[in-house]
Amino acid sequence: TEQMDPLPTMSTRYLRAARDGITERMLSLIEFGAEVNPTNSNGQNALHLAAKGGYDELVLELLSRGASVDSATKKGNTALHIASLARQLKVAQVLIEYGANVNVQSNHGFTPLYMAAQENHADIVRILLNHCSNRLLATEDGYTPLAVAR
Repeated sequence: TEQMDPLPTMSTRYLRAARDGITERMLSLIEFGAEVNPTNSNGQNALHLAAKGGYDELVLELLSRGASVDSATKKGNTALHIASLARQLKVAQVLIEYGANVNVQSNHGFTPLYMAAQENHADIVRILLNHCSNRLLATEDGYTPLAVAR
């Protein structure tokens, strides 16, 4: 007999809605009792997924509902790391306005500035530097954002 996958859990549906930027579905799931901060197997929560997708209004909604602006994935990446890497300028601005730590380092020492510089995202680099991002913080291998900027 063919084995079928079980129906997705409410948390899975919630995270998929965040990944896809479907605010109404997320709010509906919250109304029906979905946990607000579930994580996937990589430790990514709704804020991380919405940040990657560039859903600035959804990021704002999550933060206004108490999502932790500096929550980290299993690799130590925050939503600001993810937005910086994905060149999501509006999301980065929202996160910074909500007090995101611009100098937070991942498990390997990467900062949002390092990630933006590595990808040559000058607009993200500019906003991070305007908010006192430390350009001298080095990774565990000793590289600084200045060293990787192209």
